[in-house]
Amino acid sequence: MIYAAFSIYLLGILFMAMGVYRLWSGMLKPRWVNWALLPGTVVSEMAYIFGCLISGGEIRRAKLMEGGQAPPSRRKAAAAANAEAEPTTEAAPRLRYLGPVIAAFVTLLACGAGILILHAVLGEPVIGGFAAAADQLYRSLPASTGDFWQHVDRQLWLLRRMGRTWCELDWLNWRVPVFVYLAGCLSIRLAPVRRSLRATLGAVAALAGIIALVGLLWHRFDGLMGEIWPLLTYVWSALLFLLAASLIIRGGVGLIRGLLEK
Repeated sequence: MIYAAFSIYLLGILFMAMGVYRLWSGMLKPRWVNWALLPGTVVSEMAYIFGCLISGGEIRRAKLMEGGQAPPSRRKAAAAANAEAEPTTEAAPRLRYLGPVIAAFVTLLACGAGILILHAVLGEPVIGGFAAAADQLYRSLPASTGDFWQHVDRQLWLLRRMGRTWCELDWLNWRVPVFVYLAGCLSIRLAPVRRSLRATLGAVAALAGIIALVGLLWHRFDGLMGEIWPLLTYVWSALLFLLAASLIIRGGVGLIRGLLEK
């Protein structure tokens, strides 16, 4: 069951990352969001380009920030502003359906490996103070209505836990802000940017299948999954907190703007 739970949590991380990115791009200038997430953007785009190349694809154009002439209409200007926030990598895959999935798979691996490396080098002051054994995500899916509401209650607990942990961290320790920032960039950039969502979902399914197969063939892998579970809990909780905070801020700004217009 731990592999099924891992797959669901990975999908949730993907969609929460997309939500956070879109909300930020709607509240701030898209170019600012792009620059703020630059470390994650570089890793994600370079991995995607490498995935396209090893699958036999041809890279036509690659830009971290879209630019162009100012369009005449307001609607086109808004669309162009949104495009400026999103990196552009145009590729012609040789394998029509499998090529984008391979490129998305490599992107997931690169961002995930980056988070694991950060955890090993810088993450102990943050992860050690966040995820105790009783504070982690459940390692099985709900099997009844009671289990479902327990999972919902755990999400509320993780929101409170994340907010309290970030307030209690020693931000004067340089490893803490560096880890929180870089892990956030890589987590948000797990989501596809101007790329096929279907290919990314296929890559997630392939990754989950490979992990489950390795777990069945190599029993020590269960122990490795247990070791990375606190990190998975942190990434999930951080994105959940950012998504909730972004929704509250976006709703508050919209309400104030609506009242002022009236």
